[in-house]
Amino acid sequence: MSIFKRIFSSYISHKKVSIRNSLIASAALFSINTNGAFAESKNYVAVEPLTCDIVKSIALPSDEVICLVDRKQDVHDLKISPKQARLLKKADKVFTLGTEMTPAMRNWVKRNSTVVLGVSAIDIDDHSDHDDHDDHGHSAKKHDDHDDHDDHGHSAKKHDDHDDHDDHGHSAKKHDDHDNHDHHDHGGVDPHVWHDPHNVIKMGEVVSKSLKKDLPERKLRKAISNRFKTFDKTLEDLDKWIVKQVSTIPSSNRVIVSKHKAMDYYGDAFGFETISLLDFLGHSSSLRPQNISKVLKELKEENVKVIFKEQEPASKLVNNLSKQSSIPLSSNQIFVDGLMMEGNTITVAVHNTCTIVNELGGSCDETTGFDLASNWGSLNQ
Repeated sequence: MSIFKRIFSSYISHKKVSIRNSLIASAALFSINTNGAFAESKNYVAVEPLTCDIVKSIALPSDEVICLVDRKQDVHDLKISPKQARLLKKADKVFTLGTEMTPAMRNWVKRNSTVVLGVSAIDIDDHSDHDDHDDHGHSAKKHDDHDDHDDHGHSAKKHDDHDDHDDHGHSAKKHDDHDNHDHHDHGGVDPHVWHDPHNVIKMGEVVSKSLKKDLPERKLRKAISNRFKTFDKTLEDLDKWIVKQVSTIPSSNRVIVSKHKAMDYYGDAFGFETISLLDFLGHSSSLRPQNISKVLKELKEENVKVIFKEQEPASKLVNNLSKQSSIPLSSNQIFVDGLMMEGNTITVAVHNTCTIVNELGGSCDETTGFDLASNWGSLNQ
């Protein structure tokens, strides 16, 4: 177990009592405020672990949210079993990142009951206002009091009827060459949008709107709006926290080198250059000397300090490039395709940020990051 995980586990154990007490108090208040207002509980299926974490954080506690895929499974390679198909068919709604991340959903995204909240469903943050990081256009007013309007305050272009999802022409190419997960072909579309907290907020807006759409009771819509406000605030606080941590890294060191093209949204949001080794090399089973030379030259020119591994143990490709370039591997892996085995959406962002910041010569405030993860965790326990 890494030092980060041990510290996190110890920290969370101390937080459980206070979180439990807060949850009991919140549940009592929630019960009083919504007594007699509940309609029949809903049954939702969230396909990917990350999607499940997001939906659970916004859905009413009285509703059942089933996580279709285990965290140990790579969603790129998912093959839907008969049991999983039955769950999908029985669900009131199915939430998924979409075919760009989970190709096995290609026949399910066309259903009216399916809600896509991934890259094809949101307007990606262009980071035009990330230099100052004061607001990012996500003002509190923007997300307040949507219970009577079903989020219609948002432009029709942004989230118009995501329940029907007529734009599912965004199906990704088949993910070829999955041997050892060396190459994920996303058809030119990078689905790893959640590495920017503001994109997660937009994903949450899709979920919130969809959940409230079928609720006639104002109190229930208000309850979802209140949960989304906590969701929104936690992610805004995470964004500010990441900016503060990244500011401790010398500007000349802000280069993230990893195997896959998965950290571009993070790099765009927080001022990093990102280098994907496979963009230079293609599939790692067919490496050519000239490609290796090209990569080594790029790493030297960019004054790269560390190569970030994406798995434990590190892949042969990353190990070989580290030896040939004399650039060390990161002490901890970064998690690029979803959640860690433990924790939540905030936990993985804190882990990745602290790994990146500490490896590149900065100093990361892990304790504050864990507080944010605990706040998020209180929503879906």
